[in-house]
Amino acid sequence: MSCRGRVLVVEETPRPETRRLWDGIRADGWDVRAVPLARAAERDGRDRPDVVVLNFAGTDGAVERTRYLDAAARMTMLRGARRLPVVALEETSRPDDRPIGVADVLRAPWSVGHVSARLGSLARLATMREEILRRLDTASRFGLSRVEPDFGDPLRDAHVLVIGAGIRYFGIERALAKHATLIGAFTIDTAVDYLERRPFDAVVVNLPLEDAVDVLEMLRRNPDTFALPAVVLTGESEPRLVEATRDAGATDVVFAEEGEDLLAERVIAAMTEHRLRLALKTAYGDTRHERTLDSVTGLYRRAFLMEHLAGLLDDARDEDRPLAVVGFRVVELADVNEERGWAAGDRLLAQIGRIVARLVRGEDLAARAGGDRLALVLPATDVETARPVAERIAGILETTAFSLPGDDGPLWITLDVGVVEFDEDPDAAELLARAFARD
Repeated sequence: MSCRGRVLVVEETPRPETRRLWDGIRADGWDVRAVPLARAAERDGRDRPDVVVLNFAGTDGAVERTRYLDAAARMTMLRGARRLPVVALEETSRPDDRPIGVADVLRAPWSVGHVSARLGSLARLATMREEILRRLDTASRFGLSRVEPDFGDPLRDAHVLVIGAGIRYFGIERALAKHATLIGAFTIDTAVDYLERRPFDAVVVNLPLEDAVDVLEMLRRNPDTFALPAVVLTGESEPRLVEATRDAGATDVVFAEEGEDLLAERVIAAMTEHRLRLALKTAYGDTRHERTLDSVTGLYRRAFLMEHLAGLLDDARDEDRPLAVVGFRVVELADVNEERGWAAGDRLLAQIGRIVARLVRGEDLAARAGGDRLALVLPATDVETARPVAERIAGILETTAFSLPGDDGPLWITLDVGVVEFDEDPDAAELLARAFARD
């Protein structure tokens, strides 16, 4: 299993229940290190955490708790421009508001699945915020002015589509009604109709898992819903079905016995991440200019790609973080250019570019690497995580009917796909070349 990221746990006295929690988090793919507060800052640049967890359950009194909160404010800036997410672990419910400097409070009883999901979401949000600042910085080197993004209220006027009937619908309504407008679709056909008529911030799938898999596969085949969060609520626990649900593209799986509060947390987290990704794509508009964009595909130019990738490589080396690059080669483009002319080939590339732009995650950069080649750069992502992202994008492109002037029927394309991870490559050109290397 690949490493999902580094977690620094700050606790004075390890306890059996939290020790079991950290063991479970490690088994779920995280590198977890637990240290007392006095040693929390003893970390070099290549060993910085992606998330910090303050274990308030192990603190002794108000004075020690205050020391932890002071440390939280300092630790948020450990990555400089990238604000490090800090999570608090509470043993009991407290009337306090969320402390300053703390991104989230996780209250007992804790489950490995819940804590791991929140760590992943917060780490990904931090990566997305870091990427927009980095991309604006790259754009400034192409002569564009840098404007800091304003992300606003991440849940304003949120809408959630609930697919499926049954008694659990009322629990979903209780959990989410205060946070979003809910629209119920008791059949899959009705859900499809709603999805075509208006945008949603998340989908809650309240169906038997075998039916949920069909819905998820439908969502992930459609460019308009490819990145839409889909949280599955289920009373089933058969591992094969749960794993199939995750493989089909579930953002999260919540078991009914985990309760309504946890369902609300998971859906709100998914919506917040989705809204931020949309905000990032809007903010990227400040970097979209003829100096930075390929005129045919509408994706970034090779020059922008290489400049940006060089900066990402420096960060990956300095902080020992993963970085993946995907290379797509359009196999049929050479034949189209030869048989139909360059204008027809450009029209095909323009259609492909529009679809790719809709499919990429908010933090990922899509560019034309030259000729028949497109590249996708995935920050803070290892090859095991990047591969299914590449496969899903390729799957949509290879099942899309493209059209060219004068065609009697649709044109189907085939892609050569390469997925590589940074591994001490000397420069951006070397890493990109590996992504397009073929046996």
